[in-house]
Amino acid sequence: MNFNLVQACFDPKLTPLLRREIKRELGTLTPLSKGELEEIAAISERIKKGQLPKHFVRKKISPEIGYGIFLHPDAEPLVKEEVIAPYAGEISLVPQYTHDPSSYAFTLIEDILLDKGEQKKWDSGSHFHPKRHYTFKLDAWKKGNFTRFINHSEKPNLAAYTVRIPKNPYGIAPAPIAVVYFVKKKILPGDQLLVCYEQSEKSFWNSEQGKAFAMTPQTFRINTTN
Repeated sequence: MNFNLVQACFDPKLTPLLRREIKRELGTLTPLSKGELEEIAAISERIKKGQLPKHFVRKKISPEIGYGIFLHPDAEPLVKEEVIAPYAGEISLVPQYTHDPSSYAFTLIEDILLDKGEQKKWDSGSHFHPKRHYTFKLDAWKKGNFTRFINHSEKPNLAAYTVRIPKNPYGIAPAPIAVVYFVKKKILPGDQLLVCYEQSEKSFWNSEQGKAFAMTPQTFRINTTN
């Protein structure tokens, strides 16, 4: 497993189909700004080394919940719209409505229809059906970074934005689509970083793990002594 991935990866042959479906379903995605790209580049250097950004702490909460990501007790507060990091993983095209046990998969675009040639190329194990729907998902089950340990909350302090990565001089590969975590509301030292997985928060998260444990950024906190 690789958890030092700085951004989503996918088969380059999917790019034309991705671009087509983005235009059909999402319109024109907002590109990341120069400042946001600079922030991601700095964060990426730590991720490449298998490290957390220095102002975050990964801590195990419980056997049931697993790990969480917290703002270091000695760090400065994080303010709205600050970049946390890209949600990294593998983008793939999968038949819609199939069981997916992963709790780390965003649904990027759904209700995709493929012609006969496209189905043969991307779903060769199935017989052609003109009304079979497909989904682009972004899954961090086997590849990702520290953002996969950010837990769910119905009262999150982070938001997941779907954006595109333009050409840039910072060493970040351009991409037609990306998911990036931003600060939604002020995060205080010791608070847990939380994001809502539900569609109502526009996070495009697809989870079949059932109702998550209810928590807020202050339910579990860390300080300099724990």
